Amino acid sequence: MAMDVNFVLVDVCKEEIVLRKPSPGLVEDVKRVVEMINKEINVNFMTPMRIIRDAILGFGSPAPILVSEGLNTMDVCRGCVTELRSRLDDGTWGTGLGYCIAAAVASPRLLVAVEGDSGFGFTAMELEVYSLTKYLSFT
Repeated sequence: MAMDVNFVLVDVCKEEIVLRKPSPGLVEDVKRVVEMINKEINVNFMTPMRIIRDAILGFGSPAPILVSEGLNTMDVCRGCVTELRSRLDDGTWGTGLGYCIAAAVASPRLLVAVEGDSGFGFTAMELEVYSLTKYLSFT
């Protein structure tokens, strides 16, 4: 995780903020907070994809291998991250982790996995198991 990232806990219950002691914490309705953020910085589905694209391009050459999983995620990655020639679009049913492992074993290049919500839901538990092994590391 980048060191210049901050997480904000938003909760309507002040007791939750006090209990968890986040830095920072905000007592508010999360829907209202998201609406305020959207007015200021125009966050939409493409925003994280642009951030991912810019980070990938920052690595230079050779570019990382990109694995994308999930219908919308694959479509947007194809349109937004057009500079990469090493892309694996693996489907929408939880096969992304297998593609990631195969690519990591087959190539010494950096691997970037972009998982949609359903694709991640299929493989989240496997990520925990693989993160406990010494052979592969996930961050």
